[in-house]
Amino acid sequence: MRYRPTIALAAIAGLALSVHVAAQQPAAVRSPKAGPTIRRLMSQDLEEHIRISGKESRLTMLEVTWEPGGGSPDHRHPCPTFVYVLEGELETRIGDGPVRTYRAGDTIYEPTMILHADTRNLSDTKPARVLAVHIHDRDTKQLVVPAQQP
Repeated sequence: MRYRPTIALAAIAGLALSVHVAAQQPAAVRSPKAGPTIRRLMSQDLEEHIRISGKESRLTMLEVTWEPGGGSPDHRHPCPTFVYVLEGELETRIGDGPVRTYRAGDTIYEPTMILHADTRNLSDTKPARVLAVHIHDRDTKQLVVPAQQP
């Protein structure tokens, strides 16, 4: 089988901690539940020359699960993040784009330090779960940066 970097990157993209989820009611009415559960699947220094800011790189892979009605506060990531929706339906906005719905099998690319907002789980009965992959400098300590308050 021939190795294709594009397929590998798409697989990596199928993994990122960025998506936020809440309940199926309008944002003004819903009461947010606990934030997502995050499970670190892998954190590996990269030997390849993938440089983010002239420093050695690391890949961190996470599984993020939002319970029905769960959500995440608006935030940013200090690195490119790739997400693959494993199950459920969620809604989120990336940067200045529109709020979009993502379903199992969909992928999301989150550029460095772009705002992730208005994320919610569209189901009141089923969890939403994603794989998230962050490619970051080895010395990065915080992969989730809270959104600045105006």
